Amino acid sequence: MYGENGAQMRTELAALLRQHRVLHRLAADSPVERAEVGQQILRFRRTLVVWCAQAIRVAQPLTFSNIPQKPADPFRATNDHGAAVTELARALEQARDQATTSAASSTELATSSLNDVVEHWRLAARAAALAEHDTAPDLAVHLTAAQARTIAGDVAAISQALVVLDRRYRTTPDWESLAGCDRLGWAALATALDVSLGQPDYSVDQTGWRPRTKSIRGPAKPGVLGVLQAEHNLLVRLNSFPNAMNLRLIVDSQRLLTAQLIPYAERVDPELAEQWRARTATFSRIQRELRNVGGSLGNGAGATSEAANAVGRMRALPSGTVIGPRMLGGFQTLFRRIDERISDVLETGVERGAFVQRVTVPRLVSGEGRLVHPVRERFVPVTRAANLAVIKTAREQLRPRPEPDVASPGASRVDLHAALVHRPTSRDTPGARQL
Repeated sequence: MYGENGAQMRTELAALLRQHRVLHRLAADSPVERAEVGQQILRFRRTLVVWCAQAIRVAQPLTFSNIPQKPADPFRATNDHGAAVTELARALEQARDQATTSAASSTELATSSLNDVVEHWRLAARAAALAEHDTAPDLAVHLTAAQARTIAGDVAAISQALVVLDRRYRTTPDWESLAGCDRLGWAALATALDVSLGQPDYSVDQTGWRPRTKSIRGPAKPGVLGVLQAEHNLLVRLNSFPNAMNLRLIVDSQRLLTAQLIPYAERVDPELAEQWRARTATFSRIQRELRNVGGSLGNGAGATSEAANAVGRMRALPSGTVIGPRMLGGFQTLFRRIDERISDVLETGVERGAFVQRVTVPRLVSGEGRLVHPVRERFVPVTRAANLAVIKTAREQLRPRPEPDVASPGASRVDLHAALVHRPTSRDTPGARQL
């Protein structure tokens, strides 16, 4: 995710900003060896510049200036809106295009270094290479304006760090300074000041590329791990749409599994046990309401099999089994995702016309002399989601409530900003010029 890779870049750059006497830290015996280490650092820096140039262009269309603009001539076109971000994008592209050093290879990014300075650069560059997936144009179409401003602020802070480090490393043999370094520094500072005037949205840390979830194959894991394995596989199998019969079986399995887990949760987290009691009651209600819903579209046999495995393995646990908080948290995470997926299945089933509803058809009672007159029932297509009681239950009780937006910038952002204004103490400068 963007939050993990962005935090890695900021943490490593903050550590580099707090390092002084660079030539001494390179720990090379000759200028030739120092030049080789410097060239390796330049390749890592190029990877960071490439990501900054890509990310700022992705955020630029949604980034609007927070600085009040002076009244302009309404009869003349102007491009002053968001000028700071535009200038930063141009400066980063100039630094990227005019650099003669190539970016670091994948082998170089994956090979650790014994030198502390080089290792910090390598970890920052590796995070930048991974972050290219998080800020790719096809994933960035879902960004909001506030999230785009947050990315612009992150790029501005990283660009400032690169400018400071470029000046600090300029005495390294064969060092190549950033093209337009002064321009880049001022553009980064202007963008950072512009973005800081607005309200950032740090929920962008939860966006980005994520690896595809796969089922856990092989034999069943022992004990509680086997239950978690089956529940995880159920979540993966639910990617395929189940028919109405299998959906009822899956819902019933969640009711049984949650009810069996409540005694284990009471020993460790009574509040979690109360939440699972409410979940059990919700699935009991959904199971009753699904009795009047039919439909043969879809399959879901694999999901039904995994649901049965979860219930069977849970019943096979010894009575003295203790489930720790970490495993209970794993169940809670899976439950939230399964609840959301089942809610999506119900909504999608109505949209596709895959569900039919059992209704009572009125009839005239004739005088045939029978004591019992059976109720005439028919199945009719469901055209509106509001016509199904189970949809209302899923929306109000089953679907997890959205988690609150992250309002904190995170420790890595605070640490990087503190490192940008960091000054060496007297102990760091024993009468020697800082390099």
